[in-house]
Amino acid sequence: MSRVQDLLLTAPGELHAAHRVPPLPALGADDVLVEVDRITLCGSDHRLYDGTYGGPRAYPIRFGHEWSGRVVDTGRDGAALLGQWVTGDCSRWCGDCAGCSGDRNLCRHIEKFGITVDGFSSRLKVVDRRYLYPDTCALGAGLLALTEFFAVADHGLRRLAPGADDDVLVIGAGALGLASYLILTGHYGVRSVRLLEADPAKAQRVRELFPAALVETPPPPDDRDTGYAGLAEGADHPVVVECSGSQAGLNTALTLARPGGRVLCFGLRRSTEIRTDLLVVKGLTLIGSIGGTGSFPAVHAFLDAHRDQAARLVTHRFPADAAEQAFAAPVTGGRAAARIKTQIVFGEEDQ
Repeated sequence: MSRVQDLLLTAPGELHAAHRVPPLPALGADDVLVEVDRITLCGSDHRLYDGTYGGPRAYPIRFGHEWSGRVVDTGRDGAALLGQWVTGDCSRWCGDCAGCSGDRNLCRHIEKFGITVDGFSSRLKVVDRRYLYPDTCALGAGLLALTEFFAVADHGLRRLAPGADDDVLVIGAGALGLASYLILTGHYGVRSVRLLEADPAKAQRVRELFPAALVETPPPPDDRDTGYAGLAEGADHPVVVECSGSQAGLNTALTLARPGGRVLCFGLRRSTEIRTDLLVVKGLTLIGSIGGTGSFPAVHAFLDAHRDQAARLVTHRFPADAAEQAFAAPVTGGRAAARIKTQIVFGEEDQ
């Protein structure tokens, strides 16, 4: 078990590790006390660490919104959760506003655990039970801590409702791209899914992890003035899922989507130059999606049915004592190694 009990990101690149948890608030009627076993690092955690996160954020912050833990104490109305393994929403929604009435990911008063308010990079955390989901499928700590980003992928893909015969392109073969790939093939039964990954080392790692996946590197950008007809040249995909979060990735998505196609975008950047000529001339539908609230129970069932594939996404694991290493670029044999998902472990679970 790790000696470090609390991790606080005080500013970009400045991680403070403590051997005791901070003072905890008294439990309200709906609160529970969670003993956090582990957190799974998201791209947003890495960008908070290096100071490049493009959305609203706060420092100092206890990061971590992908996590698993066990309920060790409860308020008056949370007793049913005592002793259960749980995970929870990234979104701290209000449940009362107009946005919440349709989709709690669009709450007008939303905050984000681990990004704008303290998350789960502490051994003990008090949280309202309404944001929690019990592990009804006995996934174990490791898989349970993968739920949130699979829920993000599931929530977005529901808006696309892809068909089995759609030729789908996924841009970015990181964790969100691979979760999208697994849901597209494993849940929607899509027969043709192609992955584009700009990092050759990561593309090779994905080929090793998922030999059946078709993984390619994207074509170089073509800025020639080819006229209206040329804008649709080589654009064959009715559905494109953009998971890289980069300007180049989004414009590649717009380039390769066929006329009348749909592009789902998960990336969050404050400033990006979009090829609106492609968007307009090809009559594309650009869909943004954020959050995974509403998808957690379905994702638990999906992870239960695809345990081996999902577990492959965790390529690195560190005890909380070595949390700084979790944010460093991984190295194997003296060379940079591709990272998919990294977990920081407070407890003793090695799942």
